[in-house]
Amino acid sequence: MASSLTDGVPSALNKHLPGRGVVATQEPLSSSLPAKSTHNDPFAHLPPYTPRNKGLVSHLPSALVPFAELMRLHKPAGYYAFYFPHLSGTFIAAILSPAAPSISSLTYVCAVHAVGNLFLRGAASTWNDTLDAPLDRQVARCRHRPVARGAVSPTTAHIFTIAQTAVWILTLSWLPWECSLPASLFALTMAVYPFCKRVTNFPQVVLGFSLGFGQIIGMTSLGLNPFSRTSPHVRAALACVYLSTVVNAMIYDTIYAHQDLKDDLKAGVMSMAVACTPHTKKVLSVLSVVKIALLASTGYLLGFGGCFWAVAVGGTVAVLGWMIATVRLEEPADCWKWFKWCIWFTGGTLCLGLLGEHAMRA
Repeated sequence: MASSLTDGVPSALNKHLPGRGVVATQEPLSSSLPAKSTHNDPFAHLPPYTPRNKGLVSHLPSALVPFAELMRLHKPAGYYAFYFPHLSGTFIAAILSPAAPSISSLTYVCAVHAVGNLFLRGAASTWNDTLDAPLDRQVARCRHRPVARGAVSPTTAHIFTIAQTAVWILTLSWLPWECSLPASLFALTMAVYPFCKRVTNFPQVVLGFSLGFGQIIGMTSLGLNPFSRTSPHVRAALACVYLSTVVNAMIYDTIYAHQDLKDDLKAGVMSMAVACTPHTKKVLSVLSVVKIALLASTGYLLGFGGCFWAVAVGGTVAVLGWMIATVRLEEPADCWKWFKWCIWFTGGTLCLGLLGEHAMRA
């Protein structure tokens, strides 16, 4: 099927990533790649792949286009599914730090995360697409992804995944060593994620836990270690904000999965969209209430003021309420729109609310 975060994110074999899901016209790079057979192509009646004529990717040399597509540079929404948790974790650490970090140090850490997440998200999307290629060929929206269409061989894609991961690790070297544990957990869960989609209808849960480790990376990058002997109410608050990130990913990635629901059902792809249909809106409503309750618990336990409650909590209530009331799950274009908006607005309001709280305490 069809992250994405990841943009954002598969038969019982696979599905999408934050970018799929939370991620160029060219002949196959290797003559050893299997040739497509129109006899077995369920989408032979659909238009063939054509080069992109707008956006950053359209300006790249044709040889680089498949790799830019593997990184999902043409779908930036999924990048923010990775970046916003890092950013919110950094802001929480800044708020709770006994000595408030300087503007320059806070800006530096946020910039390091911005660069690192470009390659982290790229590596995750490339890994996912390489494993998903056989299933992507069975999903109309995904059939032109680079590995699925034969523009990049699986071996080359794996090498590209390793290269991007190495660059991400390099950016981690610019941060405190305490970031290494949550970063390792992030990488491990993201590597396992595509395989989870083969055996469960709830891969979005795994995706959420993975993206949540980005929040812990953000915390430790400014010296807040949630695994250390902090006070019980602080640990509880950090657990709540982490779980809110998990639930948030479950919400927007379930909407994302509805884009390919018809093809996924035919191909045997597993997801929460498959599991929850036709009751998806009810499930999303429950998850939204849980998400809001977790954010409110975070604010209460940490004694946050009006800015957090108005922007982060209030903004989340408004966005999720609007989404559930208006999203048309049977229309792929509307699902894609709300996938993007849910990432941008829920992540953006949380970060703005935390930044405002930090500014008021500085």
